[in-house]
Amino acid sequence: MNKFKGIAFNTANLVGQVTNWKFELSHWMDQHHATVKAMDEKRWAEICAKIAACGYRAVEVWAAHVEPVERDVAKAMVWKRIMADHGLVPIAYAGGISEDSARVCSWLGIPQTAGGIGGATLAQVTALCKKHGIKHNHENHPEKSAQEILAKIGGGNECVGVAVDTCWLGTQGVNAPEAIRELGSLVRHVHIKDVKAAGGHATCMLGEGCVDVAQVLCALDQTGYTGWLSWEDEPEDRNPFESAVRNREWLEARIA
Repeated sequence: MNKFKGIAFNTANLVGQVTNWKFELSHWMDQHHATVKAMDEKRWAEICAKIAACGYRAVEVWAAHVEPVERDVAKAMVWKRIMADHGLVPIAYAGGISEDSARVCSWLGIPQTAGGIGGATLAQVTALCKKHGIKHNHENHPEKSAQEILAKIGGGNECVGVAVDTCWLGTQGVNAPEAIRELGSLVRHVHIKDVKAAGGHATCMLGEGCVDVAQVLCALDQTGYTGWLSWEDEPEDRNPFESAVRNREWLEARIA
């Protein structure tokens, strides 16, 4: 298994940062708004420096971290320069597709979004992607099968695919490797994440939960996936930077 582009750090991991690494998943949007309010150039530079220090060279940017620059191209260029200064390549936008998110992606050089489509149709999302020169990938959360995931995007097309979230598949009791094989070439992005047990969303170290992450990597390889592996973990009670190196090395050991 050596076809993947590499391993990225998803900055949605830092959802608990503004509340000293304590939060509840049900209050995600409260964390989002507090993060937007707290974000500035200095904080973004500190985040990028920590990610780089953990050995990552690619980053998936959480919507809350760039919402302050969505309507200001000059500020967006500052955010882009900071990523470049720390050797970070932006590979995805962790959030839904909209005119605002598509625009900031084009400014920051981000090729794809990974999130929901809201009430938009496949045709509307496709048109938005073509307008801004990006792709969108639907991220599964409540869906309990590959068929349900595909139904959300009307079967997908060249612009609209799937961002598989392995942890949410585990939460819903779905066999992640089997779902990936069923989705096949429509898997265009992957959030690599583990969960302690089905029915809950208590995240854990890769390989220590109910998601067979090693077999997920095999399934991706079998389907010809050549995209990024975006490591994601939004713990409600700990600092994810403390496990960032361990999880990167765990993945590297299995895809070398």
